[in-house]
Amino acid sequence: MKRTLVMAILTLCCIPLCCIPVWAGEAPKANDEEGFEPLFDGKSFAGWRVTPETPSSWKIEGDLLILTGGRSHLFTEQEFQDFVVRLEWRAAKSGYNSGFLIRGRQIQLAQGGAGMLFGSQEEAKAVPQLHRPPGEWNVWEVACRGTSLSLTVNGEPAWKIDNFKPVRRPLGIEAEGHCIEFRNIRIKRLPDP
Repeated sequence: MKRTLVMAILTLCCIPLCCIPVWAGEAPKANDEEGFEPLFDGKSFAGWRVTPETPSSWKIEGDLLILTGGRSHLFTEQEFQDFVVRLEWRAAKSGYNSGFLIRGRQIQLAQGGAGMLFGSQEEAKAVPQLHRPPGEWNVWEVACRGTSLSLTVNGEPAWKIDNFKPVRRPLGIEAEGHCIEFRNIRIKRLPDP
């Protein structure tokens, strides 16, 4: 009886130790996502403007927002001025082309030109070296506060400019007819200055 009780106690004490996760590198910060809310719920177009043309360019499948073709851009119903957006995207194959639309301007989401802000090519250049090849996920963080705009790609700062006109506009994803998948699109609203 005593031996069985000792074995049971040892087993219960060791199980939690075996289940402690081992992190490769730094453990994620618990509050890193604090204040973020989803822009895409993984199952519907809720929060996005849908037109009769939307199904010709977009579909939702397995928690993914998928650009399938056509030229029907997708825009949020709400407008935003100051914010941080985090999203993940991957192209299905080479030759992809799209864009992430903020404050009426576009950050290029095209092979070879990914990361370039149209109209500010000298300051906010393309950063193809920071992007992963088709079939692999890329993680973007776009931070917009006042006249400041910055892009982080796969954890690496890409660029920052300080002359971005502060206007309130919807966010959008450009449809260019190339298959790109999106997931985990979320926003943290910042107070207007």
